[in-house]
Amino acid sequence: MSKNNLPIKIILQKTDDIFSNPGGGKTKFFSEVTPQLQIDISNKFESLLEYYNDVFEENENIPAIGKVIVKPEAIAKSHKPDDLCRNCPIIGTEDLNEIYIKVKKKSIQETVKLVMNPPSIKFKANMTAVSDIQPIKADEKITSSLALAAQSDFSSIKNNIKVKIFDFDDDFDNAQIWDYINRKITLLGLHDNCELITYGEHIKFFKIGINSYEDIINIASINGVKSVDFFQEYSLPKDDFSSTDLKMLLEHEYTDSEVSIGIIDGGISADNPYLKPYIIAREEYVSEVYRNPHHATFIASTIQYGNLLNGISSPTCHRFKFVDIIAMPNSDKKFGPTDSISEYDLMDIIEEVMEKYSHSTKIWNISLGIEDKPCSGTMSDLGVFLDYIQDKYHVQMFVSSGNINDLPLRTWPPQSGLGEHDRLISPADSVRALTVGSVALFESDDSIVKFNEPSPFSRRGPGANYVVKPDIVDYGGNLSTTYCIDGLGVKGLDPEGNIIEGNGTSYSNPRALQKFASIYEEMLDPNLLLAKAMLVHSARMNSRELLDEKPDNIKYYGFGIPSPNVQEILQCSEDEVTLVFMQKISQGSHLEMYDFPYPKSLIKNGKYIGEIGMTLAYLPPLDERYGREYCRTNIDVSFGTYSYSQNGKVDYKGQVPLETKWDEKFEAARVEHGFKWSPIKSYYRKLKKGIQLADGWKLRIDMTARNGSYIPSQEFVLIVTIKDPNGNDIYSEIATGLRERGYITNNLETRYQARQRQ
Repeated sequence: MSKNNLPIKIILQKTDDIFSNPGGGKTKFFSEVTPQLQIDISNKFESLLEYYNDVFEENENIPAIGKVIVKPEAIAKSHKPDDLCRNCPIIGTEDLNEIYIKVKKKSIQETVKLVMNPPSIKFKANMTAVSDIQPIKADEKITSSLALAAQSDFSSIKNNIKVKIFDFDDDFDNAQIWDYINRKITLLGLHDNCELITYGEHIKFFKIGINSYEDIINIASINGVKSVDFFQEYSLPKDDFSSTDLKMLLEHEYTDSEVSIGIIDGGISADNPYLKPYIIAREEYVSEVYRNPHHATFIASTIQYGNLLNGISSPTCHRFKFVDIIAMPNSDKKFGPTDSISEYDLMDIIEEVMEKYSHSTKIWNISLGIEDKPCSGTMSDLGVFLDYIQDKYHVQMFVSSGNINDLPLRTWPPQSGLGEHDRLISPADSVRALTVGSVALFESDDSIVKFNEPSPFSRRGPGANYVVKPDIVDYGGNLSTTYCIDGLGVKGLDPEGNIIEGNGTSYSNPRALQKFASIYEEMLDPNLLLAKAMLVHSARMNSRELLDEKPDNIKYYGFGIPSPNVQEILQCSEDEVTLVFMQKISQGSHLEMYDFPYPKSLIKNGKYIGEIGMTLAYLPPLDERYGREYCRTNIDVSFGTYSYSQNGKVDYKGQVPLETKWDEKFEAARVEHGFKWSPIKSYYRKLKKGIQLADGWKLRIDMTARNGSYIPSQEFVLIVTIKDPNGNDIYSEIATGLRERGYITNNLETRYQARQRQ
């Protein structure tokens, strides 16, 4: 086998690597527990009782909601006031310092007694973590987008009001609150225009038709209502195309793939001779008069022929099959009649399509967004829905980060004063999806940005809870300073098969999807999470300079641009070794791999040298009730050196840091500026000056669950690449070292390797 075509090694788990975690730390106080503090907290609970008096007078069993605001320094999960709330249990969160508690008349009275006579040290400490306790008031529940829409175009939203109800994590209490809210809606005269919409166990909405803004206020005033918004309307993104005089034969050496790709869009043209043979199924949800095939056709041509059309070298070219879902109506008045589809109808279509096709079609493209729904601290409803779909049907979705359609467009480096104008939009915040932004492929003297710089229209991260979004970027176009596309866009095909150029994250998205599908196709044992991790790892290792020059660049690039060469992604060379750990970690334990066989070839002048990159990917449990704490587990990795001191103690130092450090003092800053709770993490270091020799190297993996969560075990994929800058054969050294230390390894089998053996 060629020295550049060596298999990636999969490291199997050893029971000897599993260690129990030590006990927790000391209880922390954030102030003194004084009689005045007890009186203050008691009064806050009494105020809750007074606010909800009408509810409790009607029925003492009706639960209500309190909001506990904790001090900034007490945001960490270990400081959550769960003992203080023993009778008023925590049922969710919103912002990092806001906790929702379930309250009833009796539970409030019991809590007041305990506050005046604290039963434990932890209870006392919990009291010192609290800044305020408040009821949930009507004005907090009405979203800013609804208030704005109601002022500007009330008639367009009055029949599409979206109402979410608090989940009290108890069947009896939930039955009580739903019955209570139904009765209140009936008293408002809105019951005949009220419909319950559900997906799975936890996604539930009331869709209500109203007559006035006063109805909105009255709905928001009902106890148990969490938020009042409206269902969005979707149509195809605005196309930015330019015709070309290019002629190109799309004749090339292709491998026909059995992998099928679903495209939920406006429909692939049946008149395009280069795409029609590969459409294996079609579902039509848009009337013929409202169809516009330009957008979906360009997307499909990008997947099938994007590298060839844009002059990008790729040794392996696959032709995939398409499942064409015509769900998005035309939005371009120049093309023809326009229409839109409601958010709930789109959700119904997606679930119906998944029921029919998800067993055979695992990869899906969806390019849409609502500009007035920029990503905020908590997840969007459509983002949550896409996560639910991907979990239930075991599929991988690719979502575009969205386009900036109003001036100003962004320059590079970004001009000041943009604020949130270029923030990514719903549903690009989907945690399970791979969200794709755009960078420029072509440039000119007067182009707004240059090659490999973020496209002027590409929206940036971070996502909800500061999760890294976009995950990756790819080529999606550029513009001149006069906003002309000519010669600066990416090339694709129009409905008749002519070569045109277009701009948008809608076209970078399928480029990234094509790379993922190629990885998935090449695996003899396809695995969606492994393919996702491999794609992101390739992006990070392929984008060293882009991300190293400025840490803030991750908001625009995500983890970078994946390589177009799938063989490069799925193979090792003698001087660049990639290891894959597909393992499990259990709550209450951690994994430690002592005496990792760091290559002797990477020791020079008494120091370790080399280049190390690591990518971690896992699928944490998700819970929409917890707002910014949506991701319920955190896994972290440390790879570094250890030495034994004279007394036998092990001194360990992690040597490969996260992209963004967690040096800030409080949990809020760690979440905002680090990757804590992010389900994809990247670690990288180039040992330019070398680091001192030690007794050995160690790999450690830890898992933390959110407060109150019990997660028996969590699967993860960790990819580690070690590179020798001097070109030595470290592959053999590491493979031999693993074997000598008792590790069982398998090769990551690919179709390419199987063909080479024939």
